Amino acid sequence: MAKKNYDELSEKILIEVGGRENIARAYHCMTRLRLDVKDKGLVNTEALEKLSGIAGCQWNGSQMQIIVGQEVDDLYVNFCKTAGIDAERKIEENLDKEKKKFSIGLIFQTLSAILLPVIPALAGAGMIKGLSTILTSYLGVDAASTFITVMNMAGDCAFYFLPFLVAWSASKRFETNTALAISLAGVLLYPTMTAGNTAGAEAMSLFGMPIPFPSYFGSTIPIILTVWVLSYVYKYINKFMPKSLRIVFTPTLVLLIMTPLTLTAIGPLAMYISTLLVGLFNFLYGLSPIIAGTIIGGTRLFVVMTGMHLSLSTICIGNLAELGYDWLLPMHTMGTLALFGACMGVWVKAKNTENKQIGASTAISSFIGITEPGIYGIFLKFKNAMLATIVGGAVGGAIVGLFGGRALAYVNSSILSTPVFMTENFWCVALGMFVSAAIAFSMVMVLGVNDDK
Repeated sequence: MAKKNYDELSEKILIEVGGRENIARAYHCMTRLRLDVKDKGLVNTEALEKLSGIAGCQWNGSQMQIIVGQEVDDLYVNFCKTAGIDAERKIEENLDKEKKKFSIGLIFQTLSAILLPVIPALAGAGMIKGLSTILTSYLGVDAASTFITVMNMAGDCAFYFLPFLVAWSASKRFETNTALAISLAGVLLYPTMTAGNTAGAEAMSLFGMPIPFPSYFGSTIPIILTVWVLSYVYKYINKFMPKSLRIVFTPTLVLLIMTPLTLTAIGPLAMYISTLLVGLFNFLYGLSPIIAGTIIGGTRLFVVMTGMHLSLSTICIGNLAELGYDWLLPMHTMGTLALFGACMGVWVKAKNTENKQIGASTAISSFIGITEPGIYGIFLKFKNAMLATIVGGAVGGAIVGLFGGRALAYVNSSILSTPVFMTENFWCVALGMFVSAAIAFSMVMVLGVNDDK
């Protein structure tokens, strides 16, 4: 998309979503312009999909997700200028804004929105951890050297202090005080708590209420629930506090209420929930790694379409904290590589020039882990490519499940994530990647591409 077209495209998008007055919030991820709208009936979905430069669009609750691709950063800045929206901070919530009903979809949407801004830090740290493992395990670099020590510091910090990152992001999502949210993350990782966990100490007692010492480092659910509760407590106290006293006494009362509540109830409950979720997934994996791999690898792209792929990162991170490794991420990666193979197949097999160009561009983006262009440009467009991607991802996932492929850190699902898969069973992950891409590519070549549809 040429840069000169951003003005025109922004104006057209603004018209089709019902104008500035219909937008409650505007933000974006790696490939999508995300607009929370007040009235879904004012949005012309069909017209949006026909705009040049738009790969597709979909609803997630009351949020319109417009798939743009890797140009979304430039479009977002231009769109905010066109709409008169400040891109640096959230728009204040309108009093007439439609209240969202509680649902499983809303939970996944919320988790995704919170975790998405944190992913770059985890991806970068994860790659560094993978490189450190390669250097010490395969290239003979001394694990006790200062160089590796510094690399480990860079690789571990985002995971160890993950509650701080999540607190920052969650405070934006729940529209509450960021400084207090980060302070409560500090409560979970306070030296007294970490020392108690390390020593296996018995729970402290506060007015008869126990304060246990679970391991909060690398966790997400405890701080997400804490910040969610904080958003209500802060709003309630601030509402009744005289304006002249708010700057001092509102945070004072909030911390006095939230700190013991977090340590005695929210934190322990959230860790129990996290343990149950991780235990459930690992139980299913223990019943049949092959079936688990087949399902996870084959359905990867459908999960991405619903936005659930980011919320599932809590399972990966839980596995890493509990087991020291994760088995879910390698299976997910098989679906990504299968899409790469299918896009390559369309590039080679298609006769239509436009379809060839789409196949080539989406193959590149899928190869580096950005799947949305391939999903909406190839996967949903050609049924043979969809079938090929599902079969390729399922077979690759089954191979990973059968032979025990693992990840040592949480990163994006792509070929660039290879270093974090380098355990003793790395060969099966590499084989799964090759097989997933090869099967998807071969199926598209055999079944063909219907250029007319």
